Amino acid sequence: MATRRDEIADTLRRRVLIGLHFGTLHPGDRLPSVRVLEAELKADPRVILAAYRRLEGEGLVELRPRSGIYVAPTSMVSGEMLPQTSEWVVDVLVQGLGRGIPAIELPERMRRCLETLRLRAACLECNRDQITGLCTELHQDYGLETHGTDIEALRDGDIPHEVRRADLLVTTSFHAAEVQPIAKELGKPLIVVSLRVDFREEVERMLTQGPVYFVVADPRFAAKLPRIFSSASTVANLRPLVAGQDDLTQLPDSAPVYVMQAARALLDELELPGRVMPAMRVFSVESARELLTFIIKSNAAALLARDSAQA
Repeated sequence: MATRRDEIADTLRRRVLIGLHFGTLHPGDRLPSVRVLEAELKADPRVILAAYRRLEGEGLVELRPRSGIYVAPTSMVSGEMLPQTSEWVVDVLVQGLGRGIPAIELPERMRRCLETLRLRAACLECNRDQITGLCTELHQDYGLETHGTDIEALRDGDIPHEVRRADLLVTTSFHAAEVQPIAKELGKPLIVVSLRVDFREEVERMLTQGPVYFVVADPRFAAKLPRIFSSASTVANLRPLVAGQDDLTQLPDSAPVYVMQAARALLDELELPGRVMPAMRVFSVESARELLTFIIKSNAAALLARDSAQA
């Protein structure tokens, strides 16, 4: 069971890593003190310090006596494998050995669990931005063949061929109630993906500091964004802009700007002002686990059937 120190270390690790990814943190930047975090996290300062020391052992932060706590000079951005990643790989290989799988064979066995079948996913949403985002992440991170379908195409009762032939239907909580009956009718599994907690928290944190701009391709997503971040007390600082409609050259130079995948294709060579955030994966850990469970079980069943047929 995770201790309070582990929980705080996980929270701080997520904040540092996503800050580095977003560009809101850089190597050498000062991090919140133990006293500041004591009030925020309502935790014993000794536990917070122990969590920071754990991150220091991972090479992520640096504790400087009588100075403070800082992002380590080489954290993440160098592209080198962090110590905790090396340890994780070792742990995976050792667990494999415990199950009788030689370390040298584990990568190939994992590949077969992920790639034996060519699985197809139908991504159903109400706007181009989320459809493109779902399709991109499912293909790039999970190797699925994807096809996007606008939810409007289902409302006349006619189910498109691409949805019928899919092995899996994927949507978000906004349209789960509409897609569930379709999945049941077709006998297809449905996965309702959710947003990464640390991504949401970082956007909400930036909203407390001022306007945050989202450049989107579809006006429907621009209208939907405030609902996605409705839990933020400063959601009024959210500024959706539609590529091809709004003037993107007037973005403030220092403002954080998140460009949706579908909008990137519309920008051509346009250099946006502001602090443009790099693209990142946004599926929650729970969604990733559900997707990988489906993929691995499907491939394992196919491998078992093939082995039985050859026996």
